Formats: sequence, C-alpha cells, structure tokens
Amino acid sequence: MSFGLPTAASVPSKPRKRRGRVLSVVAALAVLGGGLAVTGSLAYGAPDHAGHRDAVREGAKDLVREDGFPAALVADQGRDGRVRDYTAGTGDLETGASVPVNGQVRAGSNTKALTAAVVLQLVGEGKVKLDEPIETYLPGLVRGDGIDGGRITVRNLLQHTSGLPDYVQTLGLDPFEVRDTYYNPRDLIDLALSQKAAFEPGAKWQYSNTNYVLAGLLVEKVTGRPFSEEITDRIIRPLGLKDTYWPGVGERGIRGAHPKGYAAATPGAPLADITRLDPSQAWAAGQLVTT
Repeated sequence: MSFGLPTAASVPSKPRKRRGRVLSVVAALAVLGGGLAVTGSLAYGAPDHAGHRDAVREGAKDLVREDGFPAALVADQGRDGRVRDYTAGTGDLETGASVPVNGQVRAGSNTKALTAAVVLQLVGEGKVKLDEPIETYLPGLVRGDGIDGGRITVRNLLQHTSGLPDYVQTLGLDPFEVRDTYYNPRDLIDLALSQKAAFEPGAKWQYSNTNYVLAGLLVEKVTGRPFSEEITDRIIRPLGLKDTYWPGVGERGIRGAHPKGYAAATPGAPLADITRLDPSQAWAAGQLVTT
C-alpha cells in the first residue's frame, strides 16, 4: 500500500540520495492502541529484476521471523505496471488461517497523508492559510500549560513542529483497554492539553498525533462537512481507491478479506486481537481501511 501524498506542508529541502527504493509494509500487527500503524521497511534495487523479487519476498518473511510480526502483506508494482503480491506469516493466530493476498488493513497513521492533502487543497482554494494561527479557525480550543493556539500555525500542525503533546502518551497503549473505548476528537484534544507543551512552536520537530486530530477538526470547521466525507470526496473517489474506505459510525470490523490485527502493551506481553477497533479511535489519524 502506498499513497503518493504529502505528510506535511513542508518547506522544500535538498533531496537526499537513496540506495534503491523503500517499500512500506503494513503487517498484521498493524494497529496499536489508538490506531497507529506499525510498519517495517524493505530496501531493494531494480524493481523488475528476479533478485529484487526474491529480496522483497525474503524481506517480508524476515518481518515475521526476526521482527516478531504475526504476518506481513506486500504489494510491489514494477515498471511494467504489474503488481506482485507477497504474504508471510499467519493471518489468524487462533485458527492458523493464511494471510489473504491483497487483504485489507487499517491504514493507521498513513491516514495523516490524506489529511494533509485535504488541508493543502483547502490552502490552494484560499480557504486556509498555512501560516495562520490555528486560533483563527478553532478559536479558544488550543489552550494549556505553555500552549497557545494563537502561536501555533497550520503549518506547525502539518509539520509536527507545534510542540503539542501527544494524547497517546496520556492514553497509554494497552490494547486490551483502548480497543473497546470510544474517544471523540475533543476527548483526545483534552487529553493532550492536560500535559505541558513539549517545546515552543517551530523550535523543533516531534511527532504528535494531536496535530492531526486538530487538522481534521480544522477541515470540518472550514468546510462545514464531516471529515470522513471530505476525505472520501477529495481523495478516495478521485483517485479511484476502490478498496479504500472510511468506516461508518459504529462500524468496528473490516469489510473485505483481511488478516487479524494484534498489539501488545509492552514487548513480550500477550497479544490482543484489535481487528474490531472502535472507528472513533485515532479519529483523524488512523481509522481508514485500505489494501
């Protein structure tokens, strides 16, 4: 699965040299706590070479053998346009079922790429300004210890340079607890704002899911429409992502063939089946389902 969309409205920088290509693999252990994706990376060379295909296949197996993933799914598109699918591991630890080829998984934090794309579309339409404070669009919402929405810009949110604490740190990551818990966006924002600011806006970079919950709220405020509808109408349908969808209210499962998703509170702890995750969790950061 791959989206050629920006994860942040970043200032252009000098490109780094890459050795080969990098394929992002979403494994069956694909959702943690609030819906964060756990991914591995496979580095490889020429995409149409037989040795390359063997390297991708073995890389998927290594995610299971060496990194502890229950399963891995890989879709590799070559220069000829042909897509080759690879699977490794077990799709259901209870039944031993195999991993379905092209199975659906929760996109996790890859959803942030789509969120950023929608915000940037609104910027292009003149409805949002990147360097405008979030206070302009969500007045009175972003307030806390060392936190002032009048000093945090939309660009800061998209770039993870806002200094906003991550609500995940307050929630904890015990999958047995969060998998059956409902969180609306304001719940998550309140959890984050109960903590002190991590740093001054723009001073440094630090990943925070809170940024993208606010970005989702921004989209809703500016458009007057549900975030799910904006994602669907602006990204999913125009790009023809027929196997990608935003779950409906109360829709906990995954519609198509899929491996089960597992998570552990700590390394070595028992795995929890979190396939049937409440879609409210990681609201603007990780409930999309895709192949």
